[in-house]
Amino acid sequence: MAIGQEISSVKRGLPPAHYTLEIKKYSQLSKAVADRYESAIFKTKNESQECNWRLILYPNGNKKGQGTGHISLYLALDESTYFPNNPWEVFVNFTFFVQDRIKNEYLAIRYDDGAVIRLHSMKRECGIDKLIPLQAFKEPSNGYLVDDSCVFGAEIFVIKPTGKGEALSIVKVPAQAGNILRWKIPNFSDLRDPEYYSSEFNAGGREWRIVICPMGDDKDDKAKGNYLSFYIRLQGSDDIFQSKRKLYAEYKMRVLDHPRIRIDEQRSSCWFSSEIRESGYPCFMSLDSLHKGGYLYGDTLIIEVEFLIVSVVKDQK
Repeated sequence: MAIGQEISSVKRGLPPAHYTLEIKKYSQLSKAVADRYESAIFKTKNESQECNWRLILYPNGNKKGQGTGHISLYLALDESTYFPNNPWEVFVNFTFFVQDRIKNEYLAIRYDDGAVIRLHSMKRECGIDKLIPLQAFKEPSNGYLVDDSCVFGAEIFVIKPTGKGEALSIVKVPAQAGNILRWKIPNFSDLRDPEYYSSEFNAGGREWRIVICPMGDDKDDKAKGNYLSFYIRLQGSDDIFQSKRKLYAEYKMRVLDHPRIRIDEQRSSCWFSSEIRESGYPCFMSLDSLHKGGYLYGDTLIIEVEFLIVSVVKDQK
């Protein structure tokens, strides 16, 4: 019934979530029961399954196991949980408790590897042979047995794999024209609005826009009036925004001079999400360099974004 004897314990103030068993006149119980005491049925329920349980207490230790000199405590799945004609199994993780009635806190005891135990028709019980030594349990200063009264408890978590999940891939985007957006902006010196947006384009299976602030981003004191601000913005992507997922992208952002001799380029990356839909540089290039460096031929600005890597997430069901 026990799965090993490596257990760990910790004190906590919160009582057990699922069941408590208070025993008054513990000394009389330990004399009265020939072997063990079974609690009433109690239920646990989660989205996967409702289960009916009993606590099984050996006040003098389970002599058939390794409980000599200890209190032994077990969890038993009651037959009313399942349909007898159907095969069944339950995977469970549990924690047992003993109350320190002096400090009004609980000693929480569990297998230190967080074991998940499989119960089935041939094995309905699991538990701990050596829950607590009888000597420590009866020591008055420990507070476990006060006025011949004590409290045990249990928290039980039934685990049922849902099959839900996701598979994340970091995919290199092929170097092809479809993954590079080139935006020619004529009459750059006449632009007066704070922001301008490119048309949408697809890269890595996602829709994007380029955003520029021709006189610098108003939200950045250094950039305002002094720099070209240059961003990319993730469009749509409800599957990411509604599920609170993130999308990783690496990309190059560049301003081209017209003879294609010089390129002012920055390589960047970002995890995009419902909170972060835009990334880039408020101070991408000074307006002085832009005007004097040959980047505005015929007052036309040419900028590009080239995507290098985009993450892909697929649901697993």
